[in-house]
Amino acid sequence: MRFPLYHTLLGLTLSGPFLLHAEDDTAQLDKVVVSDSEQSGIFDSAQPATVLSAEDIQGNSGDTLGTLLERLPGVSNASFGPGVGRPVVRGMSGSRVKILQNGSDSSDLSAMSSDHATMTEASVAEQVEVIHGPAALIYGDGSIGGVVNLIDNRIHEQPRQGVHGQVNARVSSNDSGYNLSALMDAGKGDWTLHLDGFDRSSENYRSGDEASTPAGSNGGDIANSDSQGKGGALALSWADGERGFAGISLSTLDYDYGVPNTDGEDYRVKPQQTRLDVKGGWRPAADSALNWIEEWRLELSHNDYQHDETDGDLVVGLFDQQSSELSSRLRHSFGRWSGTLGIQVKQQELALCHNHAGCDSIPSYPQLSWDGSMGTNFTSVTADDGTVYVFAHDTPMPETTSTDIGVFMVEQRDWSQGVIELGARLDQRTIESDPSVIRPAARQSEDYYDDKTFTPLTLSASATWVVNDAQRFGLSLARVQRAPDAQSLFWNGDHHATFAFQLDNPDLGIETAITTELNWMLVDSANEVKVSLYHYHFNDYIYNNLQSVTDPFHDEAVYRHEQADARFSGAEFSWAHQLTDSWSTDVNSDYVRARLAQGGDLPRTPPASMRLGVNWQQNGWQARAETQAVASQKRIADNETATGDYMLLNASVQYLQFIGAQEVNWRLALNNITDEYATNHVSYLKYAAPLAGRNIQAGVNWRF
Repeated sequence: MRFPLYHTLLGLTLSGPFLLHAEDDTAQLDKVVVSDSEQSGIFDSAQPATVLSAEDIQGNSGDTLGTLLERLPGVSNASFGPGVGRPVVRGMSGSRVKILQNGSDSSDLSAMSSDHATMTEASVAEQVEVIHGPAALIYGDGSIGGVVNLIDNRIHEQPRQGVHGQVNARVSSNDSGYNLSALMDAGKGDWTLHLDGFDRSSENYRSGDEASTPAGSNGGDIANSDSQGKGGALALSWADGERGFAGISLSTLDYDYGVPNTDGEDYRVKPQQTRLDVKGGWRPAADSALNWIEEWRLELSHNDYQHDETDGDLVVGLFDQQSSELSSRLRHSFGRWSGTLGIQVKQQELALCHNHAGCDSIPSYPQLSWDGSMGTNFTSVTADDGTVYVFAHDTPMPETTSTDIGVFMVEQRDWSQGVIELGARLDQRTIESDPSVIRPAARQSEDYYDDKTFTPLTLSASATWVVNDAQRFGLSLARVQRAPDAQSLFWNGDHHATFAFQLDNPDLGIETAITTELNWMLVDSANEVKVSLYHYHFNDYIYNNLQSVTDPFHDEAVYRHEQADARFSGAEFSWAHQLTDSWSTDVNSDYVRARLAQGGDLPRTPPASMRLGVNWQQNGWQARAETQAVASQKRIADNETATGDYMLLNASVQYLQFIGAQEVNWRLALNNITDEYATNHVSYLKYAAPLAGRNIQAGVNWRF
């Protein structure tokens, strides 16, 4: 089911304020609670969530979730050029950082490879949350790095009256890009209609000072870095403001972006997704026998996802994934304890094609005879240490069906010095494989495709100690387990967009981490200070390791998912200080060390960084100047190369104009003022896709 919904929605949304008469608003936008345990204040959790508002989102210097979140301490951007950016949290990425949309899995393939875009669109979001600790257990297993939850408020949980919305427009000089988005809510009585849409495009971008380009890296105009995106949503919801709500949303996303490379190849990735969400909640009356239930919530989502990887006009890679998720949560209160109980069921069916001659559809060879033995179409390569690697050159993995069933509990209560929070989650993952999409000559032996079942268990506990009205300490402890995913177990083949060959590892097992975090927070009339110290002790850590050999078909880099004990230690610091009514400063910094227990560092570990800003505001005007310093990264894995340090200088100014009850926010930003050449160490394509050079952005946001 694919159709150009985004054009219709964008047009209707832009014209909405002229077609409908706006009534007075009688309800504010729903307040999103970052945890179903309903934390009532910033001191009520040992690991409080970071919340980015719509204003923060409008100031995003790029078009991806990674560029939006990389401003936060402890978060990096695993970018593949401007079209893709998945957040890396405390040095962890992939499945350890779960990307959600309104609490449900984004159901894309971004955790599979960093060149795959996250199918969540920040430009039409109202809020983005970064959640750690016990609250993250509600949303899925193995979220050791945390949960990134994008809130779009398409399905309203409280009634809205009248017509409200916003229109955003932004242009940029470096890539001749534009980004246009709009959303509108039209409410009457208990019913609310929501529309949103966006359209954006950018040409090839330019790096920083071309004269500073290192040998073997791209510089100047970065070929094949252009990107386009469009999408939209239509939603209808009913809410009475007291007893509950119900709603349905249909949305679509369509991206098309090039993957920069040093070989001059015209590789592109073109993901599409159609998503259906149905959501409802019921709240019993306060005087009923069920008044211990604060809310029962039921959520269902279905995603139809497909993406092409093209070489010129030829589709050489085709991915097709169907995903369904059902979640039921009961928020309750018993005596001094309150919290959430729930169950979550998710199924993903993934099939793909890889063919240099072109992929018209997913292949299938059930009619070909097979005696169950390993085929003859494999090539062996022996490394210097004697390790033998076996390479296939066909469809890279079998068709798989992954079924996840999880039950969870998060409970919270007050104690004499603060709050105690406990969490537990038990999951079962079953992966079924069908090798009929692979020609028998390229199949492994029959037992290779046996069903695999994993049962991870996660336990979490945290507590706060409130020192006084201004400061508190928090301690969080957890035992977190994560099951491997299908692609880590079975993928053996090219991955064109990363210019690498990925090897399978069917022997992967459950990964276990013992995590400890101690943090301190101070908030008074002039300061907000946060300090976090953490240590993660991993047993059987799964990581994608660069091998010492190249593949026999294209002579490109080879990666393989491997397991070893590992240790992550780090610190995060942020301080916002109000100097006067008009002037303020803020600083944040982070550091993480990720290493194997037997010695050696893990690949693509983010370097230490610091950001310092000075802000001024008065009479609707705001201005900011900031510097971002990123250290060199010389603690590198085997076969990895070091990355140099850099410093970026940015500035922005904006003016908030009131026209009756409407707001117009004008914004002008200048990024990388000194045109510094910089390389992102956490990117697989750090040599091909350096950071953008000097860039002027101008934008306007109209709220009505």
